[in-house]
Amino acid sequence: MRDIEELCNMTDPLTVLQESDTGDLCDTEDGDNKDRERHEELLHDGGGVDVAGVLHTGLSDIITEVNVSFYIQGAEDILLDGNTAHNKLHISDDRKTVSWSGRNQNRPVTPERFQDCPQVMSSSWSFSSGRHYWEVDVGGSNRWGVRMCYPSIDRRGWQSGIGWNNKSWDLYRIGNQYGVTHDRNKTNFHRNLSSTRVRIYLDYEAGRISFYDLCDPIRHLHTFTTTFTEPLHAGVYIGRGCIKICGGNREM
Repeated sequence: MRDIEELCNMTDPLTVLQESDTGDLCDTEDGDNKDRERHEELLHDGGGVDVAGVLHTGLSDIITEVNVSFYIQGAEDILLDGNTAHNKLHISDDRKTVSWSGRNQNRPVTPERFQDCPQVMSSSWSFSSGRHYWEVDVGGSNRWGVRMCYPSIDRRGWQSGIGWNNKSWDLYRIGNQYGVTHDRNKTNFHRNLSSTRVRIYLDYEAGRISFYDLCDPIRHLHTFTTTFTEPLHAGVYIGRGCIKICGGNREM
């Protein structure tokens, strides 16, 4: 139990736990060997306690909320789907960057395309199980949203805005205001993001979507908890400038 308490007292237990499997979450220098050995001992031994089990069961007397993805391997290739893109959004050739153009792109009007909200979804590959994360560089805009949504989301009307219905979850910035929204319920942050890069974690079976500011140390922003009823797609809103999908991983 002393080891568990040590984990709880650390500034960022997520970083400690992730380092032994996936490397640093931020671009920081490696700790010394003794620290790394101690982190691995806490994760894989825990003084005879199942640390992973404790973190996932969320014993309220020990840890109130820790959002961790264990044993993530492989590369996630999230690509933007031009068939869903609003007609005033420009999608780069590599399908990783979306920009607000203000010019009609003259794409055909189809049932898949967002008609009223400047947003785009990821391609047909979807998240239907496992633990995943993806990252977005948001430094090129002060009006953006990064999101997860069901493919059954409306494509017309105000209710098609990701985060403004019960089929989507959103981290956003509008000017100097940051926050999250789901089903028209907004939670504003009292602090601005410290970096230009955000990470979105998904644990499908646990029903969790978590957002992180990739500063040093990494900062947890918010976690939505629900029971997912459909596969999930990544989504992006852009009202000015551009943002870029940087990559991600998934559990194999």
